[in-house]
Amino acid sequence: MSQDKNQEQPTMIQCAMNLGAVVGLYYIGKFCLFPLSLHSTLAAMLFLGLTLMVPFLVYRITKLYRDRYMGGSIDFTQAFIFTLLIMAFGSLLAAAAHYIYFAYIDGGAMVGALEQSIAQLSAIDLSALEGAENVEAMEATKAQFAQYISMMEQTATQLRTMTPIEMTMGMLSNNVSWSIVIALPAALFASKIKSQKQ
Repeated sequence: MSQDKNQEQPTMIQCAMNLGAVVGLYYIGKFCLFPLSLHSTLAAMLFLGLTLMVPFLVYRITKLYRDRYMGGSIDFTQAFIFTLLIMAFGSLLAAAAHYIYFAYIDGGAMVGALEQSIAQLSAIDLSALEGAENVEAMEATKAQFAQYISMMEQTATQLRTMTPIEMTMGMLSNNVSWSIVIALPAALFASKIKSQKQ
């Protein structure tokens, strides 16, 4: 019995690495839509949809691990650790693809698309709002629109000064932060299903 317990941790890490590669490939595939989403609404909607599917993918992989490698039973702590591991390994694999994209493929296209969007938004004529009955609401809308454009300009300026490794580390940090948020419900549901079967 103690021998099985000693072998459990390496098995979890090995499975997390293998199944984390699936998460990483999913992240890479999703990221391929990111440059297209700057120019296409359909690609942006697909990117958003695939992003919203990440928690379900992680849950399914955790459930697969529970059923195939843990004999159908897993507690919350084990499920949480496994979920964090697969997302961490997946994020590391995706970070390599992000770096390759920003260092060798992008060539400033992302910042250029953002600046083009800013120029298009700045060209919008808000004078049509001047016929509105509620002057205060009209002025508030104009102020919010100007604030949004200003925020986009600041983002473009910041992105222009970042190196590929800084962009990659920012995305990796974002993925790791979201991993914790996603791991909690995925682990909860995976362990909860186990307790219902018993």
